[in-house]
Amino acid sequence: MSPSFERQLDLTLEVRQQHRLQRQAERAQAERAIQDSHEALEHRQASFCTHVRTLIHAAVERANRHLGKRAEKCQLCEVSGYFTGPLYVGGSACNPIAYELRVNGRELGETLLLELTHDGMVEAFLGPLRPTVPGGHTMRIDFGWRPVPLHGFDAAIASDLVLRYVAAVAAQWPLH
Repeated sequence: MSPSFERQLDLTLEVRQQHRLQRQAERAQAERAIQDSHEALEHRQASFCTHVRTLIHAAVERANRHLGKRAEKCQLCEVSGYFTGPLYVGGSACNPIAYELRVNGRELGETLLLELTHDGMVEAFLGPLRPTVPGGHTMRIDFGWRPVPLHGFDAAIASDLVLRYVAAVAAQWPLH
């Protein structure tokens, strides 16, 4: 065998080793990116479940103090049992926050549902009075509220959202 032949064999094995190391580095980089993405999503979910929920709850309490003084005896109540269903691109990133309007203790109109999308937007829409089957998709009714970035959701936006929800239900249903 000639020295160039041995050198070519060595180069072939070295290139193979370099490709293997490069694939390992790319795989590790992809795993880090996935982990970072999961951590960012978990951070947004925690912020949605605490920050947004707190702001909405404060707006609802304020609304309820005022609505309780009215003859219609209206009250906004948080409800549970709404699920996001299977996660999909562009869909909800965690279970929604849900409120319904009650008049004299009875539900009235559709339920207000707030969701966090995977891209960090807070969306709000009207849904059915009662949750659908777990894992199923909830029918969405637009009521003119535009999504906002999670980091931009503040007390004024929460109050506006509650006001728009009450106005949407009151426009469709008699309050007595």
